[in-house]
Amino acid sequence: MHLVTATAKSYFDKKKKSLPNEFASLNLQHVWAPARVNSRKTQDDDFLFLFHRLPIACVLTRVADSSVLAVNPACEQMFGWGASQIVNQHSSKMPLWTDLHQRDPFLDQFSDTGTINQCELSFRCSNGQIKPCLVYVGHIEMNGQACRLSMAHDISERAEAELALKQSEAKFSALFIDSPEPYVLFAKHNAQIVEINNRFTYVFGFQPQDVIGKTAEDIGLWRYPEKRPSIIDKLLRERCLRNEPIDFIAKDGRVLNCEISSNFILIGTERCTLSCFKDVTEQKMIEARMKHQVYHDALTDLPNRLLLQDRLNQHLVLGENHGLGCAVLLFDLDHFKRVNDSLGHSCGDAVLQEISRRLLEGVRNVDTVARLGGDEFVVLLTGLPGNAQEIAEHARTHATQLLENLSTPMNIEGHGLQMNCSIGIALSSEHGCTPEDLLKHADTALYGAKASGRNNIAFFKPDMQVAVSQRLQLEAELHQAILNQEFQLHYQPQVDARTQHIIGAEALIRWNHPVQGLVGPMSFMHVLEESGMILEAGHWVARQACDFIARLIKRGLIDIGQFSLSINISPRQFSQPNFVAQIAAAIKEHQIPTQCLKLEITEGIVIHNINDTVEKMNELRGIGIRFAIDDFGTGYSSLSYLKRLPLDLLKIDQSFIRDCTHDSNDAEIVRAIIAMARSLKLELIAEGVETAEQLAFLQQQDCHTYQGYYFSRAVAETAFCQLLVSTSA
Repeated sequence: MHLVTATAKSYFDKKKKSLPNEFASLNLQHVWAPARVNSRKTQDDDFLFLFHRLPIACVLTRVADSSVLAVNPACEQMFGWGASQIVNQHSSKMPLWTDLHQRDPFLDQFSDTGTINQCELSFRCSNGQIKPCLVYVGHIEMNGQACRLSMAHDISERAEAELALKQSEAKFSALFIDSPEPYVLFAKHNAQIVEINNRFTYVFGFQPQDVIGKTAEDIGLWRYPEKRPSIIDKLLRERCLRNEPIDFIAKDGRVLNCEISSNFILIGTERCTLSCFKDVTEQKMIEARMKHQVYHDALTDLPNRLLLQDRLNQHLVLGENHGLGCAVLLFDLDHFKRVNDSLGHSCGDAVLQEISRRLLEGVRNVDTVARLGGDEFVVLLTGLPGNAQEIAEHARTHATQLLENLSTPMNIEGHGLQMNCSIGIALSSEHGCTPEDLLKHADTALYGAKASGRNNIAFFKPDMQVAVSQRLQLEAELHQAILNQEFQLHYQPQVDARTQHIIGAEALIRWNHPVQGLVGPMSFMHVLEESGMILEAGHWVARQACDFIARLIKRGLIDIGQFSLSINISPRQFSQPNFVAQIAAAIKEHQIPTQCLKLEITEGIVIHNINDTVEKMNELRGIGIRFAIDDFGTGYSSLSYLKRLPLDLLKIDQSFIRDCTHDSNDAEIVRAIIAMARSLKLELIAEGVETAEQLAFLQQQDCHTYQGYYFSRAVAETAFCQLLVSTSA
């Protein structure tokens, strides 16, 4: 018994230092009681006392038959099995084993070495949980019998921590290697590359063997190496980088715009820098394109109004600081709409591109050519030295040269075209000190250039602003007139001189102005046309005319086979795709005979697009509408057009009738028009007949239908109906 006690005490005393931390750290002194009696029984009792008090799970097994002699409370508490379920059983039958096959290697190791200092095994708890343990097994003598003392320490927490660490390392590895962004791991102490991920290889082209063990400078990664020190200083100072913009060079020489994010991390015991190289090259290109689109015209790629204003601001400040001036030249193509209407918008776009090319060729590199929209361009002449008069002369000379360049004939899609333009000029030294003022005054000057005959140059003058303001006021009033239905139609009779019967009338628009009273079309028609309000006004005229015809028929005031009402059609109105449908709808709405409506068109409509004109006229003639050419002889269309048009009537312009009785040239023109009409089997009406002599001359030439003051002015509906009654009596 003395041997057993000595062996146990010797084991615990000696093994405290050699056991792993879990065992060596145990404070066994508080459970160890020195032998009080020098006897085996006392020693065995002391050992059993210690055995039951140990906080480590212990199992005592007899070597001879592997029978379990005892388990301590710590073992019962750790695994949940009671002593009665383990004691007196063969050790192989203990419910602690998770797998019987694990027992044999365990015992073999014990037999070979005589002891097991550390062995990791997992045991089954009574609740089914598998618990990892660190096991120690040693020999001991008890009651004179050889025994095995097995001690197990629960290392579940350590195993869980190790598992969590492994899982964390596996996750980091997976995230690093398979991340959708390029990553590089640098050694902090020497900045050498420790690892790269797959995405870095894909984006930059470097294989791991190309870069590992080298620095970014070694492989020529930096586009601007001189910027590296400041970036590294920032990383060390702030302990991280967030979306730092840096340009790098790929293996194949491509420049990549990147945003770098870096952090310091610990890999094992080594401090490293983990950097994400986010490739934003495409994003930067898209942003650059979007920025370009914001500041440039899509069709011509010229600067737009925004960029022009920015440059104007810069040059105004520069000019003020250095005593230099600048000039704003605002260009507007004369009659450009005719190109779109007659040749199509693709041809119009090609013209605008050619104009922009010519403007760029005609200016200096320091100047700016911009497109404001439509057919409006701006040339900004900058850095002009001298006084106001010298700057103005320089601007005039340059504008004249550009005007000549633009008027040179061009060939667009097989069409020979010659474009003229009007130019309005505003000078920084005279006409404004802000971009807004200069552009506004250049636009005012442009209006003056157009008013003086187009294809012209005009400088801004203060009195021009009055005319522009009046024009804007007139536009606003006309818009209100349409909303308030202030327009009305007057009717000028068309008379057969042989019978003195009214055979038709021309509907003429009047404006019942709330202040000025009745206003004739000469003062506002051009504004309606240029502003586009003519479309709504023209549609209103067509509906009103049809309604008037319907009421005349209902009252029995006209013979539908002998009377027609003429309405004037503007070029812009006629060019609309839905023009035919609008006329047909007005006729259908008021249920009038189509032969009672006549449309008067000018030669200007004809030359816009002869094919479109003929097509629309044929559609309307197909439903019974008749056509007249108004103001014939005052235009410049080829007479070859005349024979292609499905016309019914020519109206001889009043400018020829006015002097036909005392001007031989006008008389011959009238005779020629009458002869041509007879040859083409067209009806004739003479406009502006004011005297008996004029009517007599016309009748001598076999032209008997006329309208004019000699018979009646254009009158309101009631007065016209009275004329119908009086002439039919």
